[in-house]
Amino acid sequence: MALVTASAIVSTAIFAMKKIDTIRTKAVAAGTVVIVQVVLGMLVVYTKLQALVVAIHLSTGVLLFGLTLVTFVSYYRESRTQP
Repeated sequence: MALVTASAIVSTAIFAMKKIDTIRTKAVAAGTVVIVQVVLGMLVVYTKLQALVVAIHLSTGVLLFGLTLVTFVSYYRESRTQP
């Protein structure tokens, strides 16, 4: 599941970097955060669910959700205004 989600977000970031100028920063930020999220997920497993690492992983997940939502809304608004 994490692999599918990470692949989708990173591929979207790569697409946005090449094609869409207005959401480039947001998409690249989301791509970077997803890589950090994967590393934190690995640390959660290795530390055997240490509370601090789990809390950081959860916070990063919420940030990632927000970034992807903002990226989507920005793209949607831009596509609706262009003929």
